[in-house]
Amino acid sequence: MWKGTWDGKTLYLELKKYKYKLGDDVNYVYRDMILGERKIIASNGTVEIDRITNFDYEDPEFLGMGINLGNGLQKTITFYPQNMCNKSVELIVTDIGITQMTLQFRYVPSSIDPSCQYYNSVVQGNDLPINFPRGSFTLTKQ
Repeated sequence: MWKGTWDGKTLYLELKKYKYKLGDDVNYVYRDMILGERKIIASNGTVEIDRITNFDYEDPEFLGMGINLGNGLQKTITFYPQNMCNKSVELIVTDIGITQMTLQFRYVPSSIDPSCQYYNSVVQGNDLPINFPRGSFTLTKQ
């Protein structure tokens, strides 16, 4: 479990290693994936999002580890926020240690679904209302 704060909110990010079978019953390999879910608590203690309590192994919000295509040396975790018009975010791991991890928020270039509830706002230059820190932020291992 990782923890960080931004704008008076507390973010918990739980990342779990998951092994899945790729192939059929005869020809297969096992592949390790990192799956993740988040919990966000407002400064007044209200839980705004909690996907950790019922961790979803079938449709998690975070998948990794990947490689940053702009810099093949950096690892990434892809964030697929629910109900955000099929947009995704690449969290670039810019620094990782035993007790701290620094991530850089970056949208993955893609189009936005015209039927999305936020379409008009986004095409006018506004950001999607994703409850998550932007820019660079540091999480501490709990």
